[in-house]
Amino acid sequence: MANTIKFQLIDVFTSEPFGGNPLAIFDNADDLSAEQMLKIAKELNLSESVFLHKASEEADVKMRIFTPGMELPTAGHPTIGTAYYLLKEKGISPKKENELLLEQNIGNLKVQYEKNGNEISKILMEQPLPKFEQTFKDKKLVASLLSIEEDEIEEDFPCRIVNCGNPFLMVPVRTLASVQKLKLNNELFSEILDEIFITGVMAFTMETQNQEHITHSRMFAPHIGVAEDPATGSAHGPLACYLHNYNMVDLSKLSIGEQGYELGRPSQVKMKIVQEDGRISKVMVGGSCVQMGSGEIRIPE
Repeated sequence: MANTIKFQLIDVFTSEPFGGNPLAIFDNADDLSAEQMLKIAKELNLSESVFLHKASEEADVKMRIFTPGMELPTAGHPTIGTAYYLLKEKGISPKKENELLLEQNIGNLKVQYEKNGNEISKILMEQPLPKFEQTFKDKKLVASLLSIEEDEIEEDFPCRIVNCGNPFLMVPVRTLASVQKLKLNNELFSEILDEIFITGVMAFTMETQNQEHITHSRMFAPHIGVAEDPATGSAHGPLACYLHNYNMVDLSKLSIGEQGYELGRPSQVKMKIVQEDGRISKVMVGGSCVQMGSGEIRIPE
């Protein structure tokens, strides 16, 4: 029989089964090559799959993150899901109390957590500090990219790339109805990517389906194998920084962004900004997870 490797399946950014963003986690993946990991991720065809390795002395675990199309330097829902798996399902004891240090290609990322008995009551990752990059001044172009009219994009706020480890184009849309109907123009997106690389397009509105949430968003990244993502933690860090930078909402306390509703996978992503001396000092993103199952897959030759 061919060699196989086991994996765990976890829904991330949800407290309900079959919601959020599904994640496959492969433990003890030290012997797999990058090519093998990419083939496995492509076979499963989830937004991301995680492969765990032995870490450096400082970190608790090393993780590598693959979409069906490429390896990522960091990502949100894989980080939160991996932390949940390590703490709840595997029961590891991190080197620091209430803090898990995960080694990723971008460096070591801190994950804060709280336990209530055997339950993990809170998981929050600390993302890299934001870089506010290129502004897309041609809103007609951005509207065409999303197959909506120019006046459906917020007039007073820019379409701008914000980077907390991965560069996302933030597009502020006026209404929930506009976000729900939009469709990415893949041909135009390919032309934009010829000029500048972005991980994905994050279209959002302040109108929400749940009144307790602050944003409703959709994220598209077909060039990395993700046509539309049910929940994108690595885009909610930049989103939080964008909202803070343009004084759109107070994020000094945990707030929730909703995503994935159009895909039938409602997701809730927690966001928080910490300031020191008037500047962003921490970008926190987190959420809940649900263990869904396990499986075994053949290792590519």
